[in-house]
Amino acid sequence: MNSVINMTLELTLGGGMKRLIIISLLLILLLPNVQALEMLSGDQVSVDSPIDDDVFVAGGDVNINAPVTSVVIAGGDVNINAPISGDVFVAGGKISVKSDVGGKIVAAGGDIDLKGDARNAVIAGGNISIHSTSVISRDAVITGGNVLNAGTIIGNLTVRAENFQNTGSAGSVDFEKSEGLQGVEELMIKMMNILYILIGVGFLILGIVLLKLFPTQFLMVEAEVRNAPVKNTVVGFALIIASVIVIILLAVTIIGFPVALIMGMLFIIALMFSSLFVSFAIGRKIVDLFKFETNDILIFVIGFIILSLLFRIPYVGVLIGIVAISLGFGAIIYTLQKNWQSITTSLV
Repeated sequence: MNSVINMTLELTLGGGMKRLIIISLLLILLLPNVQALEMLSGDQVSVDSPIDDDVFVAGGDVNINAPVTSVVIAGGDVNINAPISGDVFVAGGKISVKSDVGGKIVAAGGDIDLKGDARNAVIAGGNISIHSTSVISRDAVITGGNVLNAGTIIGNLTVRAENFQNTGSAGSVDFEKSEGLQGVEELMIKMMNILYILIGVGFLILGIVLLKLFPTQFLMVEAEVRNAPVKNTVVGFALIIASVIVIILLAVTIIGFPVALIMGMLFIIALMFSSLFVSFAIGRKIVDLFKFETNDILIFVIGFIILSLLFRIPYVGVLIGIVAISLGFGAIIYTLQKNWQSITTSLV
């Protein structure tokens, strides 16, 4: 038994997992020095000066009072009071977009008010209002409880809601009434679906942040995903099982509990990252298949949406999820192994 434990410890701590721990700590230490974009956080976050860059915000109350290039927001009460020249991705409790958005707006929240213009709109929430001052130059897709459209949709307006009032205009309207919830069980199902959407938006934001902060490292892992998918899936699955065993064995001992705690946190982080690299690989495959050029962010978003839809397939989605996480995890370990010498040399 001891020999098995030693072999497992060597596999995880002495090999890929040990390297993953060190790299994760290095990334945490280097993070404050990264100047590739603006990252803001706090209970009260207010942008009062123009920022000619992408902005990522996490906070309780968030107010964008000056123009920015693009913005990704996770918050409670969110107010966008100044023009956004690019795209807006926002998740929050109460969201109010009072100014124009040059690109698309993707929003998920409880109460959502859209008063400015946008190119496209994808919105999910409880109460959604598109005001008369708003013009969507292309299409809008809306899912919610109560939906009001008083604005102008140049293209298609697709609505799935319990209640829909359309006093505005649209090129075409596709509306299907959602059945009202009856009983606690149905209410819980709806809450879980909303939670799933919000978590999905969170993972999307996480992937974009990683791609922006560490593009070289991100693309190295993604390349490993594409180069050896079968090998990485098998090895990744085996390492996941081995890591769980090691963490449990360490956790039951007093001496090993701190190590198990650190390993467990880093193990969860690695699992969270795994599917993000697979998403980018899928997006790149789609882009190559249809032979059109675009930027890395859009490639990732395309792959992320496709993989998220695959996860939702009954029964099969669970298997796809296991394969995706195993593939990404194996690719992370192999990338660290192949580049370990260059990483350690650069630190000397």
